Amino acid sequence: MNSKKRLLAIISLIEKNKKVIDIGTDHGLVPLYLAKNNISKDILATDISESSLNKLVKSLDPRTSKYIKTMVTDGFCGIEKKQGQVAIIAGMGANTIIDIIEKNMDFSKNLDYMILASNVGNERLREFLLKNSFEICDDFLVYENKKYYDIIKAKYGEKENYDLSETYFGKDNIDKHSKLLEKKLAVEYDKNKKFLKDIKEKSDDKKALHKIELRLEAISEVYDKWK
Repeated sequence: MNSKKRLLAIISLIEKNKKVIDIGTDHGLVPLYLAKNNISKDILATDISESSLNKLVKSLDPRTSKYIKTMVTDGFCGIEKKQGQVAIIAGMGANTIIDIIEKNMDFSKNLDYMILASNVGNERLREFLLKNSFEICDDFLVYENKKYYDIIKAKYGEKENYDLSETYFGKDNIDKHSKLLEKKLAVEYDKNKKFLKDIKEKSDDKKALHKIELRLEAISEVYDKWK
Protein backbone atom coordinates (compact mmCIF):
# COMPACT_ATOMS: atom_id res chain seq x y z
CA MET A 1 0.00 0.00 0.00
CA ASN A 2 2.96 2.36 0.36
CA SER A 3 2.82 3.35 -3.31
CA LYS A 4 -0.98 3.74 -3.30
CA LYS A 5 -1.28 7.40 -2.34
CA ARG A 6 -4.89 7.65 -3.47
CA LEU A 7 -6.03 4.62 -1.46
CA LEU A 8 -4.17 5.76 1.65
CA ALA A 9 -5.74 9.21 1.29
CA ILE A 10 -9.18 7.59 1.19
CA ILE A 11 -8.39 5.45 4.23
CA SER A 12 -7.19 8.52 6.17
CA LEU A 13 -10.73 9.95 6.02
CA ILE A 14 -12.42 6.88 7.54
CA GLU A 15 -13.04 7.01 11.29
CA LYS A 16 -12.57 3.89 13.33
CA ASN A 17 -15.50 1.50 13.83
CA LYS A 18 -17.63 2.81 10.98
CA LYS A 19 -19.63 0.36 8.88
CA VAL A 20 -17.87 0.71 5.53
CA ILE A 21 -19.31 0.05 2.07
CA ASP A 22 -16.73 -0.04 -0.71
CA ILE A 23 -18.48 0.32 -4.08
CA GLY A 24 -16.60 -1.11 -7.07
CA THR A 25 -14.01 -2.70 -4.81
CA ASP A 26 -12.21 -4.76 -7.52
CA HIS A 27 -9.13 -6.21 -5.73
CA GLY A 28 -10.46 -5.00 -2.38
CA LEU A 29 -7.28 -3.25 -1.25
CA VAL A 30 -9.13 -0.75 0.93
CA PRO A 31 -11.36 -3.33 2.69
CA LEU A 32 -8.34 -5.57 3.34
CA TYR A 33 -6.39 -2.67 4.82
CA LEU A 34 -9.32 -1.61 7.01
CA ALA A 35 -9.81 -5.15 8.31
CA LYS A 36 -6.13 -5.94 8.89
CA ASN A 37 -5.58 -2.65 10.76
CA ASN A 38 -8.73 -2.94 12.93
CA ILE A 39 -10.23 0.26 11.49
CA SER A 40 -13.55 -1.44 10.73
CA LYS A 41 -15.07 -4.80 11.63
CA ASP A 42 -18.15 -4.34 9.43
CA ILE A 43 -17.14 -3.99 5.78
CA LEU A 44 -19.22 -4.66 2.68
CA ALA A 45 -17.21 -4.83 -0.55
CA THR A 46 -19.28 -4.71 -3.72
CA ASP A 47 -18.76 -4.82 -7.44
CA ILE A 48 -21.04 -5.05 -10.46
CA SER A 49 -18.74 -7.77 -11.83
CA GLU A 50 -18.60 -11.12 -10.04
CA SER A 51 -15.24 -11.94 -11.65
CA SER A 52 -13.77 -8.67 -10.35
CA LEU A 53 -15.16 -9.31 -6.87
CA ASN A 54 -13.61 -12.79 -6.86
CA LYS A 55 -10.17 -11.14 -6.84
CA LEU A 56 -10.95 -9.99 -3.32
CA VAL A 57 -12.68 -13.22 -2.31
CA LYS A 58 -9.51 -15.17 -3.15
CA SER A 59 -7.48 -12.84 -0.92
CA LEU A 60 -9.61 -13.32 2.18
CA ASP A 61 -8.26 -15.38 5.07
CA PRO A 62 -10.07 -16.64 8.21
CA ARG A 63 -9.52 -13.33 10.03
CA THR A 64 -10.42 -10.86 7.26
CA SER A 65 -13.42 -12.94 6.16
CA LYS A 66 -14.96 -12.30 9.60
CA TYR A 67 -15.03 -8.56 8.89
CA ILE A 68 -15.43 -8.38 5.10
CA LYS A 69 -18.59 -9.47 3.33
CA THR A 70 -18.95 -9.31 -0.45
CA MET A 71 -21.91 -8.63 -2.72
CA VAL A 72 -22.42 -8.46 -6.46
CA THR A 73 -24.62 -5.43 -7.08
CA ASP A 74 -24.95 -2.17 -8.98
CA GLY A 75 -24.11 0.74 -6.71
CA PHE A 76 -26.19 0.77 -3.52
CA CYS A 77 -28.94 -1.48 -4.94
CA GLY A 78 -30.09 -4.09 -2.41
CA ILE A 79 -27.81 -2.93 0.42
CA GLU A 80 -29.40 -2.78 3.87
CA LYS A 81 -29.46 0.60 5.63
CA LYS A 82 -27.62 0.69 8.96
CA GLN A 83 -26.63 3.31 11.49
CA GLY A 84 -23.02 4.49 11.22
CA GLN A 85 -22.58 3.56 7.56
CA VAL A 86 -20.07 5.29 5.30
CA ALA A 87 -19.39 4.62 1.63
CA ILE A 88 -16.38 4.76 -0.66
CA ILE A 89 -16.98 5.27 -4.38
CA ALA A 90 -13.64 5.43 -6.16
CA GLY A 91 -11.85 4.30 -9.30
CA MET A 92 -14.52 5.51 -11.72
CA GLY A 93 -15.50 8.70 -13.52
CA ALA A 94 -17.57 11.46 -11.93
CA ASN A 95 -20.61 10.69 -14.11
CA THR A 96 -20.69 7.09 -12.85
CA ILE A 97 -20.36 8.28 -9.24
CA ILE A 98 -23.25 10.69 -9.78
CA ASP A 99 -25.40 7.90 -11.26
CA ILE A 100 -24.74 5.65 -8.24
CA ILE A 101 -25.73 8.37 -5.75
CA GLU A 102 -28.72 9.58 -7.76
CA LYS A 103 -30.23 6.11 -8.31
CA ASN A 104 -30.35 5.52 -4.55
CA MET A 105 -30.67 9.06 -3.18
CA ASP A 106 -32.48 8.05 0.04
CA PHE A 107 -29.71 5.56 0.83
CA SER A 108 -27.01 8.13 0.01
CA LYS A 109 -28.58 10.75 2.28
CA ASN A 110 -28.76 8.23 5.15
CA LEU A 111 -24.98 7.62 5.11
CA ASP A 112 -22.81 9.36 7.69
CA TYR A 113 -20.63 10.41 4.75
CA MET A 114 -19.28 9.36 1.38
CA ILE A 115 -15.70 9.39 0.16
CA LEU A 116 -15.58 9.97 -3.57
CA ALA A 117 -12.50 9.79 -5.78
CA SER A 118 -12.24 10.45 -9.50
CA ASN A 119 -9.76 12.03 -11.89
CA VAL A 120 -12.37 13.04 -14.48
CA GLY A 121 -15.26 15.52 -14.41
CA ASN A 122 -15.12 16.59 -10.78
CA GLU A 123 -16.72 19.96 -11.50
CA ARG A 124 -19.88 18.04 -12.42
CA LEU A 125 -19.61 15.97 -9.24
CA ARG A 126 -19.27 19.04 -7.00
CA GLU A 127 -22.13 20.78 -8.79
CA PHE A 128 -24.33 17.70 -8.30
CA LEU A 129 -23.46 17.38 -4.60
CA LEU A 130 -24.15 21.05 -3.87
CA LYS A 131 -27.39 21.04 -5.85
CA ASN A 132 -28.64 18.10 -3.76
CA SER A 133 -27.63 19.61 -0.38
CA PHE A 134 -24.57 17.46 0.24
CA GLU A 135 -22.00 19.34 2.29
CA ILE A 136 -18.39 18.97 1.11
CA CYS A 137 -16.39 18.35 4.31
CA ASP A 138 -12.96 17.62 2.79
CA ASP A 139 -11.68 18.17 -0.72
CA PHE A 140 -8.06 17.71 -1.74
CA LEU A 141 -5.82 16.46 -4.52
CA VAL A 142 -3.59 13.41 -4.73
CA TYR A 143 -1.07 12.88 -7.53
CA GLU A 144 -0.38 9.28 -8.53
CA ASN A 145 0.74 7.61 -11.75
CA LYS A 146 0.87 10.98 -13.56
CA LYS A 147 -2.77 11.73 -12.75
CA TYR A 148 -4.44 14.15 -10.35
CA TYR A 149 -7.25 12.65 -8.27
CA ASP A 150 -9.80 14.71 -6.35
CA ILE A 151 -10.67 13.13 -3.00
CA ILE A 152 -14.01 14.46 -1.76
CA LYS A 153 -15.68 13.68 1.57
CA ALA A 154 -19.36 14.69 1.54
CA LYS A 155 -22.40 14.23 3.75
CA TYR A 156 -26.04 15.21 3.45
CA GLY A 157 -26.63 18.41 5.34
CA GLU A 158 -26.41 22.12 4.74
CA LYS A 159 -26.85 23.76 1.34
CA GLU A 160 -23.62 25.34 0.10
CA ASN A 161 -22.87 27.70 -2.76
CA TYR A 162 -19.64 27.61 -4.75
CA ASP A 163 -18.40 30.03 -7.36
CA LEU A 164 -17.06 28.82 -10.70
CA SER A 165 -13.46 28.24 -9.60
CA GLU A 166 -14.51 26.40 -6.42
CA THR A 167 -16.81 24.14 -8.43
CA TYR A 168 -14.03 23.25 -10.85
CA PHE A 169 -11.10 22.92 -8.46
CA GLY A 170 -12.41 22.64 -4.90
CA LYS A 171 -12.82 25.34 -2.26
CA ASP A 172 -10.33 23.74 0.13
CA ASN A 173 -7.65 23.51 -2.56
CA ILE A 174 -8.04 27.20 -3.40
CA ASP A 175 -8.32 28.47 0.19
CA LYS A 176 -5.24 26.51 1.26
CA HIS A 177 -3.30 27.42 -1.92
CA SER A 178 -2.64 23.77 -2.62
CA LYS A 179 0.76 23.21 -4.23
CA LEU A 180 -0.68 20.27 -6.16
CA LEU A 181 -3.45 22.49 -7.50
CA GLU A 182 -0.89 25.10 -8.50
CA LYS A 183 0.98 22.47 -10.54
CA LYS A 184 -2.24 21.11 -12.02
CA LEU A 185 -3.44 24.57 -13.09
CA ALA A 186 -0.18 25.32 -14.90
CA VAL A 187 -0.61 22.16 -16.97
CA GLU A 188 -4.36 22.67 -17.49
CA TYR A 189 -3.97 26.30 -18.58
CA ASP A 190 -1.45 25.48 -21.33
CA LYS A 191 -3.41 22.40 -22.45
CA ASN A 192 -6.75 24.19 -22.66
CA LYS A 193 -5.31 27.23 -24.41
CA LYS A 194 -4.01 24.86 -27.10
CA PHE A 195 -7.39 23.08 -27.30
CA LEU A 196 -9.11 26.44 -27.67
CA LYS A 197 -6.82 27.48 -30.50
CA ASP A 198 -7.27 24.15 -32.29
CA ILE A 199 -11.06 24.24 -32.06
CA LYS A 200 -11.26 27.80 -33.32
CA GLU A 201 -9.04 26.93 -36.28
CA LYS A 202 -10.39 23.50 -37.20
CA SER A 203 -13.93 23.15 -35.89
CA ASP A 204 -17.24 24.86 -35.22
CA ASP A 205 -18.01 22.84 -32.09
CA LYS A 206 -19.67 25.48 -29.91
CA LYS A 207 -20.28 23.06 -27.05
CA ALA A 208 -16.60 22.08 -26.82
CA LEU A 209 -15.60 25.73 -27.18
CA HIS A 210 -17.87 26.78 -24.29
CA LYS A 211 -16.58 23.95 -22.12
CA ILE A 212 -12.95 24.99 -22.59
CA GLU A 213 -13.73 28.68 -22.11
CA LEU A 214 -15.44 27.89 -18.78
CA ARG A 215 -12.43 25.91 -17.57
CA LEU A 216 -10.05 28.71 -18.55
CA GLU A 217 -12.30 31.21 -16.77
CA ALA A 218 -12.22 29.03 -13.64
CA ILE A 219 -8.41 28.86 -13.79
CA SER A 220 -8.21 32.66 -14.12
CA GLU A 221 -10.49 33.04 -11.08
CA VAL A 222 -8.13 30.92 -8.98
CA TYR A 223 -5.11 32.97 -10.04
CA ASP A 224 -7.02 36.18 -9.19
CA LYS A 225 -7.74 34.85 -5.69
CA TRP A 226 -4.09 33.99 -5.17
CA LYS A 227 -2.79 37.45 -6.14
